[in-house]
Amino acid sequence: MSRIFPLIALLLTGCNELEQAIAPNQNDLDRVAGILNQPTEKIDVIPFSQVGSPEVRLSDTRIRFANALELAECGLLPLIAERNSSLGKQKQESSRLIYEWKIRAGLSRCSQLRDKEWFQLAAEAKQHDVEAAIIELLTKSEESDRIHAKVSPPFETLNESTIVYTETTREILQTLTRALSNADTPDKTTISDFEESLKSWGSTQHHGTIHKAISQTLAWISSANSIQKRAIESGGLCPMGTPTEHGRNLQAFIQGFFKNKLQPKISSLSRALESLERQWSVLPLTLISNDELIDSLIRLPAGTRNKLSLGISSHVQQWQLLLQDCSLAPRAETTNSKQPSRSS
Repeated sequence: MSRIFPLIALLLTGCNELEQAIAPNQNDLDRVAGILNQPTEKIDVIPFSQVGSPEVRLSDTRIRFANALELAECGLLPLIAERNSSLGKQKQESSRLIYEWKIRAGLSRCSQLRDKEWFQLAAEAKQHDVEAAIIELLTKSEESDRIHAKVSPPFETLNESTIVYTETTREILQTLTRALSNADTPDKTTISDFEESLKSWGSTQHHGTIHKAISQTLAWISSANSIQKRAIESGGLCPMGTPTEHGRNLQAFIQGFFKNKLQPKISSLSRALESLERQWSVLPLTLISNDELIDSLIRLPAGTRNKLSLGISSHVQQWQLLLQDCSLAPRAETTNSKQPSRSS
């Protein structure tokens, strides 16, 4: 299954980059209803149901004191003592990740103990804990709450938000990928740079912006598709397929308002989702799937992205059908062969 939200092939090529909002609005819907000679609908944006974080927990594995003494020459004794204390369980998520990474890296240096069963169990548990700490950082931390804030986003357009988010996420992914590999203990510079990157990442509010754009676009698409369907079933624009003035007005509407106002809003959301999915697909997680990670990052119920993809595809196909019924445009040969990917 593809993890990437596709760029929908929207009737017309090219895209006016001037954007005034992150999603089509009520005025846009009224324009659609007007050109189709149908009553408009009131957009009803229903908040998504509460989405819980992935059920991933740090292990309860503890290294016994006698075994910890054998690890002293690897420099792990202070870390293990801290891990076994109550204080060791109260670290914030980013510090917890660095902490688990240091223990895992320290264990990898103790090659002389690799044949011992307790050591093998500890090494396996620490690999799990590094990944669990990453997932908690991305989905349950102060940073994950800040990036999901939907109050006063710092960017005017979704495209601008995506550009900045992509850059800050790239820096974070480099560190997370190192933590999941057999990389050695991070130095102070790496840790400091990582903390600064997390602050910049959270301040983009990008996950909250995408969440809002998806909820608004889904509500708009649902109403717009309903209006289109009524127009198709009524056959009132071009009775018996006869070209009419209404049909020619529809063609002008698509070449003008749709291309310049609606398409940029819809396609910018598609690009933002595609970019986000593509970036996070490189993180080699084993405890949760990539789809689960994406939904948790944006806090979407499972299946929401697929629902949006299918809704946009249907919207495009119904514009094509309306034009075809007015003998103004042939059905594109690829309409049925290039369906959106079924992302969750």
